Amino acid sequence: MKYIIIVGCGKTGKELAIELAHTENVVMVDKNLKQLDFLGDDFNGKKIWGDGLDMHTLEDAGVKEADALFLLTGNDNLNIVVGKVVKRKYGVKSVILQINDVVKKKIFQEEGLTIVNRTYLIVEVLKKCIS
Repeated sequence: MKYIIIVGCGKTGKELAIELAHTENVVMVDKNLKQLDFLGDDFNGKKIWGDGLDMHTLEDAGVKEADALFLLTGNDNLNIVVGKVVKRKYGVKSVILQINDVVKKKIFQEEGLTIVNRTYLIVEVLKKCIS
């Protein structure tokens, strides 16, 4: 089982956490308690109410033991800063960031971070629909 931390319990983070919690150890971090409540009572993971920008919160979430960290906050700059720190300071193998700005996607992919851009993914899927 992999140890996975997800920061940001919006639509994407919530669905990813619920899906991964069936087979992996998942910790969800969000600074909005209501968002964590949307995971439901039968969520098979750990919930941490805290700011993903705070290294103490990430350490409480187990960042030192994490196999992967997803940063899905909707704030590109926060995702980039935390992603770079976690990669360098804690040596997390897989750091995956949701980035909305396509220009930032190209720049930070070179830093060893996995960058996911929603628009790019949708365009790729749509192109396959006509193949």
